[in-house]
Amino acid sequence: MALEPVQVFPNKGQGHAEYMKMALKQAIKAFETDEIPIGAIIVENGAIIGRGFNQRETLKDPTAHAEMIAITAAANTIGDWRLNNSVLYVTKEPCPMCAGAIVNSRLKMV
Repeated sequence: MALEPVQVFPNKGQGHAEYMKMALKQAIKAFETDEIPIGAIIVENGAIIGRGFNQRETLKDPTAHAEMIAITAAANTIGDWRLNNSVLYVTKEPCPMCAGAIVNSRLKMV
């Protein structure tokens, strides 16, 4: 599965509202491809280290939820599955599968 390049912002002062706007932009990408419009980004120390949007239909993968894709991208970016210094911004409450992945990846905050 090809992941989008991760965009890094030098400004560490981004607020929660700005990060949610970025997650909403990911949700729009899902909507534009006839997916359920959910988007997610993961931030660590002011940098976007992972992002994703629902791609279940596109990838024919029942696990291709926005959160799962963002978690995988973030882990690949930092080279570690432990995301304990990272924050997840997602446009809808996580399903049980994604909630489990959030716990297992040790995200600091959702």
